[in-house]
Amino acid sequence: MTHCIPSSTHSQREQPSAHQVITRHNGLIFYGLAAASFLETAIPLHADALLSIFADDHDMRHWIEQSWWPVKAEHARETRAYVEAMWPEFDWSSAYGEFYETYRPLVCSGRAGLQPAREALARSVAAVQAAAFYRCLGTAADDPGLRRLLYGMSGEEGAHFDCFRRAFELHDRRDRLGLLTTYRTIVTCATRARDVDVQLAFSRLGAPHWYGSAPFPELEYRDFVLRMREVIRRHLPLGPAMRVLFRPWLRARRLPLRPAPTAAQGGSRPPAAPRMQLGASLR
Repeated sequence: MTHCIPSSTHSQREQPSAHQVITRHNGLIFYGLAAASFLETAIPLHADALLSIFADDHDMRHWIEQSWWPVKAEHARETRAYVEAMWPEFDWSSAYGEFYETYRPLVCSGRAGLQPAREALARSVAAVQAAAFYRCLGTAADDPGLRRLLYGMSGEEGAHFDCFRRAFELHDRRDRLGLLTTYRTIVTCATRARDVDVQLAFSRLGAPHWYGSAPFPELEYRDFVLRMREVIRRHLPLGPAMRVLFRPWLRARRLPLRPAPTAAQGGSRPPAAPRMQLGASLR
């Protein structure tokens, strides 16, 4: 019982570890993990679209419903729980609400008639980027518990990549995207992950959603991308294929100076939806 524990011992149990204190003051970890928690939480938007696109593929629909979606939901729950526990003065709910209202139109429009092969390829890009991002972020994390969480998520995203890659190979026999279209799709998806998905999530992590001050200096998005570039270079083996996938992050100095779209831009009309959307892409 609590009252039987000596006050000094009880106090010690509530004290965060040195690793957790360091993590709490690590802005890169906060921005990366909080952005990932937004994108993972919004996965149902992508799941509904995927179920529609793969309407004629029973095995793929079953895997999405019984495996991919539940795993992504667990990623969302765990990343949100960690952010709220480590940074309780950050109002996750209000920040996510603003993000969701802007993100939903981008995901839910402009996807009608997409080829299954092309969507499977886009999801493959998203999965391999997420796997690499979580591993890099985990390697940069000081908290062993967070490192284990991120390494586990990285492994699960790697398994998702394998499944989406097989789906792409199967459906491409019919859709026949061709080498040039395949390459352009990969580059477009990789770039939009940086310039749309992650940037939009990042834009909702600033001072308006904190009770008081954040325990670390606020970062601009360009600075975040530049710092992630260094983490990627330091911790990710970059063969030719990975250089294509991470070219937008490796060329971070070319990041366009434009704000992420907002729900109020241009009145009630949402911004134009990109042709390909990625989920947890750093995310």
